[in-house]
Amino acid sequence: MNKEDFPLGGLVAVAAFLGCTTLLVAYDADSQQLTILRAKADTGDAQAQSKLADAYFLGSLGLEKNEVECVKWLRKAAAQNVANAQLNLGNCYWKGQGMQKDVAEAMKWYRKAAEQNVPEAQYNLGAGYRDGQGVPQDQGEMVKWYRRAADQNYADAQYNLGVCYANGQGVTTNCVEAVKWFRRAAEQNHAQAQYNLGNNYVRGQGVETDEVEGVKWLRKAAEQDLADAQYKLGLCLAFGRGAAQNYVEAYAWFRLAARSVESATKLLDDLGKAMSPEQIATGYRRTKQLRAEIEAHLKSSGN
Repeated sequence: MNKEDFPLGGLVAVAAFLGCTTLLVAYDADSQQLTILRAKADTGDAQAQSKLADAYFLGSLGLEKNEVECVKWLRKAAAQNVANAQLNLGNCYWKGQGMQKDVAEAMKWYRKAAEQNVPEAQYNLGAGYRDGQGVPQDQGEMVKWYRRAADQNYADAQYNLGVCYANGQGVTTNCVEAVKWFRRAAEQNHAQAQYNLGNNYVRGQGVETDEVEGVKWLRKAAEQDLADAQYKLGLCLAFGRGAAQNYVEAYAWFRLAARSVESATKLLDDLGKAMSPEQIATGYRRTKQLRAEIEAHLKSSGN
């Protein structure tokens, strides 16, 4: 039979059949996996209980999302000292998912997971001590738990430990240490840490002044849509600090920042007075281009 002689309807039917078959195979595999997992969980297997809780939370393995059932199985696994279940149970208490919100109970479970060296739980416990939520406010304890998580390369903890050193919270003020921790978080693409590191380079705080390096880090944070970084980058471009003076680029970054930074609006007006109508029109087009680039970047990174 020639290629043209094969009936199109047959191809469609075969494709539809193969698609349905694939779905049925996937469904059967999920159903079988769920049956095995539930049987293990029912006999007290702690890891199976934790995985079953995850399935209820995500709505996977053919289950509908059910936060109450998720919490039920998390509680069983957490009681058997499964660290990840303790963390997730703490998160449920913190957010009020599948139960009434209870920050004190959240901190109790974060502590249990933190004592098993789970960095996210260590960070969350440190934040509780920072804000006095669920535990007494205690900057010493805050720094202790931040440091434990930071030593495991947890970016939020590294950034916040840097803030502690910058502001003298729970530790003696030390800008060099602050820069060290900001850098570690910034290298993991933590936007606020990138902004702080950029500022430190521009101001020469804790590190030798290097405006070019400062602009590099400010740009990284600005490209993650951090308005403060967009504003500061605009300033550097407007005044030629760390980069060639460029009113059009400065105008575009100020326009992006103006959504959240009030002073950017005034600088837009002031800068506009020094620009030609053609430059302003180019600035508008550049703003649109930057916005599209930022959105694409955030989408690709899952933010």
